Amino acid sequence: MVAPARVRWLIKFRGARNPRGMRAWETRRFGSVEVTAVPALHMAVTLGFVIRGGSERVYFAGDTFYRPFMAEIGKRFQLDLALIPVTTFRIPMTMGEKGAVRAVQDLKPSTVIPIHLGLQPRSPLMRAGHSPEGFRSRLREAGLATTVVILRDGEGWESADPQ
Repeated sequence: MVAPARVRWLIKFRGARNPRGMRAWETRRFGSVEVTAVPALHMAVTLGFVIRGGSERVYFAGDTFYRPFMAEIGKRFQLDLALIPVTTFRIPMTMGEKGAVRAVQDLKPSTVIPIHLGLQPRSPLMRAGHSPEGFRSRLREAGLATTVVILRDGEGWESADPQ
């Protein structure tokens, strides 16, 4: 398990057996997989991760807001896939649709899978009205040719070009 270095102790306290604390831009190998921690910005201590296995590079943003560091991630890694959060809450917990589109513009992944879009606040007053289809439409309106894969609860996905 990897976690931000600053909260490694908390993860261990909560029962993780051997958490590996990482700092932004640090890289570690786990067998044939390479994991690089990348910056993220949220209300809690967090990181994103770029995972490389063979020639494929996957960016898992975790919980983050859009920030300019995403352009650096895109430059350094030439991403095949990005899993990025798109909030459905009026009080943003992560990026909204507009921020997620800006993130895709900076990251330049071949494929993007929006995450968090299935989470709906209990109160209708707190719902932002965002949807996976709305996110895909905003990407198209921005002129981006990135493939958008929309997963439903419990659904998996495999790259069309596995190693």
